Amino acid sequence: MRTTIRLADEFYEAVREHASQEGKTVTAYIEEALRAKLAAAAAPPEREPYKVVPYGGGGPRPGIDLTNNAQLEDIMDGFG
Repeated sequence: MRTTIRLADEFYEAVREHASQEGKTVTAYIEEALRAKLAAAAAPPEREPYKVVPYGGGGPRPGIDLTNNAQLEDIMDGFG
């Protein structure tokens, strides 16, 4: 598809110079830039990795066996 875009002369010259340095046509250079812009807009934003911060110094209370489901259930129900 063909289209016409209007660029300020000094901007066009900068684009032409960069395209030439990369061995590309102005059209290919502009198309590549627009593809990168569209891809960046479609990508989800980067997030900080999720970090769990333990409450109360970290780890279970002394004497709690994390492999004993019955004991853990009693503790969660308020019996331990």
